[in-house]
Amino acid sequence: MRRSLLYISFILVSMFQVAAAQQDACKAFEIPVGVINLGGESFRGLAPQDFLAHAQKGSVAVKSITYDDGPRHILLVVDTSRKLSANVHKAELELIKTFAAAARPEDTLGLLTARGPGATVKFGDPRANLVDAISQATTSKEGKDRGVLDAVLEGVEWFSPSRPGDAIVVIAHDTEGNHKANAKSVAKTLADHHIRLFGLALGPVQTRNTTTSSFQTSTTSQGLALTTPSTGDLIYNTGDEDFFPLTMNSGGLVALVVDPDNKQFSDKIDDPQIQQGVRFRAQVIANAVDTFYRMVLEPQHGMRGEWLDLGLTESIKKNSPKMWLLFPHSLGPC
Repeated sequence: MRRSLLYISFILVSMFQVAAAQQDACKAFEIPVGVINLGGESFRGLAPQDFLAHAQKGSVAVKSITYDDGPRHILLVVDTSRKLSANVHKAELELIKTFAAAARPEDTLGLLTARGPGATVKFGDPRANLVDAISQATTSKEGKDRGVLDAVLEGVEWFSPSRPGDAIVVIAHDTEGNHKANAKSVAKTLADHHIRLFGLALGPVQTRNTTTSSFQTSTTSQGLALTTPSTGDLIYNTGDEDFFPLTMNSGGLVALVVDPDNKQFSDKIDDPQIQQGVRFRAQVIANAVDTFYRMVLEPQHGMRGEWLDLGLTESIKKNSPKMWLLFPHSLGPC
C-alpha cells in the first residue's frame, strides 16, 4: 500500500513538473513582424518599446526584436486557368518577370501552377526557368485540375525543414474550386509550418477584419488589400472572401493587381502606365517578403491560442504615419 502511495505521489509530481515546463514553454515565442510602407519597403531601427501588443486575455510583453534580412525560400503558386483572358496571362507573366528581378540574389525561388496547364520549377533551379515555365504553360493544352489552395498545401511540403522567412506567393484570380484543401486547412497548415502567405490578386478581393479590433476599411485604391483601423464592424466588398484573411492572418498581405472585369484593363494591357502598375505591385510583394523583424513575445498570463493585436506607439506613428504591420494574428497553440 505504501509503495502504491509513493508511486502515485511520484506520478503527480512528474505531472506537475511537466505542466510547469509546458507553461514556461508557452510564455516566450517568436513571430515574424513586417513593418512596411505603401511600397512594401521595411522600416529599420525599431526597438521593443516602439510596439504595443495585446491578446484577448491581457497584455503581451515584447521581449526583443531582431531585424532579419537573411535569404528566403519563396514559392510562386500561379493560376494558369484557361478561363483567364490572354491579357490576364500577360499580366501574370509580367508579375513573374518583375518578382524574379526584384528578389535578391540570395533568395531561392520556385514555382507551381494551379487550375490549368502545369509547370514546376524546383528550388535551386535557374530563375530564368520561372518565366520559361509560365510562357510554355499558357500555350499548353495539358493541365492539372488542382485548385489554388490545393497547390498551396502541396507547396508547403517543399519547405523542409522550414526556416524563418519562408513564404508562398499566390498569383491568382481567386482561391475557389479546390478538391482537397479549404481555407481552414490551409490556415492551420501555414501556421503549423510557420509559412507566410502573400498574394497578387488578378480579380476583386473582399476585405474583412482579421482580429476583433482592427483592419477594416479598404485601401485598395493604393493597390494593396491592406486596411486601416475602424469600429470593429465587418466590411465586405465583392470578390474572393478567403484571399485577404489567409494572407493577413499568416503574416503576409495581398496586392490587388487587376480586375479582369474592368474594361479599361482588358483593352490597355500593353499601355505602359498599366504595365507600370502591374510591375509596381510585384515589387511591393517582393519587398514585403524579404525583410521583417523576428519578435519574441511573452503573454503575461502564459496562455496561447488567442488573437494577437499588435501596433506601434503614438510617437512612432506620428513621425511615420504610413506604416503597416504584417504579423500572424493568432498566438498559436500552446
